[in-house]
Amino acid sequence: MTAWAVYGVELPFGHDDREWWIDSTGRLTEVAIADAELLPGSYVLQGLVDAHAHPALAAGQAGPIALDSGAARANLIEWARAGVTLIRDTGSPGGISLELAPEPGMPVLRAAGRFMAPSGRYFPELLVEPVEEEDLVTAALAEISKGATWIKVIADFPDLTAGTPPEATYHLQAITELTQAAHSAGARVAAHSTTHFATELISAGVDSIEHGTGLGEEAIREMAQRGTAWTPTLAATLAMVPPEAPDELRQHIAEARERLSQLLPLAASLGVPVLAGTDVAGTLPQEVALLSQLGLAPDQALAAASTWPRQYLGAAESTDIVTYRHDPRDDQEELANPAAVVVGGVRVR
Repeated sequence: MTAWAVYGVELPFGHDDREWWIDSTGRLTEVAIADAELLPGSYVLQGLVDAHAHPALAAGQAGPIALDSGAARANLIEWARAGVTLIRDTGSPGGISLELAPEPGMPVLRAAGRFMAPSGRYFPELLVEPVEEEDLVTAALAEISKGATWIKVIADFPDLTAGTPPEATYHLQAITELTQAAHSAGARVAAHSTTHFATELISAGVDSIEHGTGLGEEAIREMAQRGTAWTPTLAATLAMVPPEAPDELRQHIAEARERLSQLLPLAASLGVPVLAGTDVAGTLPQEVALLSQLGLAPDQALAAASTWPRQYLGAAESTDIVTYRHDPRDDQEELANPAAVVVGGVRVR
């Protein structure tokens, strides 16, 4: 395996040049390696992190569609070439992501297994096997036994049969029992929530709120005290408004943007782990740009897609390196054009 030399500014918070080397085992070191090949680029990151991704899904005209394991693997390889070296998979149809064995040059994958939702309360083509409330803990433990390190619970969602707005899918006590069981088994719980039920989910002990458009200032402060993470998935919740969208929807999105522009800087200032995630609707460069537009400083927005999720997911130490020719804090579009990508010691770009 080739050894690599890296010289540049350490992102997301650095300003001065540093030197690193990646030895033939893929280990990062500050001890010079004489025959190392210099990687191009002047700005250096330990890889982007997508904290809310679905490699086994794709965006369809009527909603997300399921992919097979081959397509999911192809997504991971493509994302690695784009500089994404760590991914938290937040659910897959039938838990197919748990079957994706790691290969050289692929991102590290933290998978959640199948979606936890009752019948009629999630996309039916993705909910291979609905989970009723009395089976919630048993189903979660089964996924953990297959290798899931996260459980993805759809905590509120519209009733697709009745056509009613989002509301809680499980009673709070059931979520509390699920969370306690998952924690005892060494896993964590990510809760999909777009309503004010998110405040109760935080008190139930879930580890992260996904989307979180129903959060308020009080909930943010409790998240800071508990260490609860927030993955706002802005591209999925705010940016995908079609030109023909009715005025009521446009007004709703505008109000959500205004609220988030106040809550996101507050969350960051209080130390809430704000994590960038693409869902099935966006890209990390787009997500970082939206975080910056909604009040995070450019280095904080980049940290939400790198340092902060690494720390939160327990992957602060990494042998991955992504370099850029220009400072992506000045132009987030630079994130889409890495100069070099080394994943686990393997150069993929």
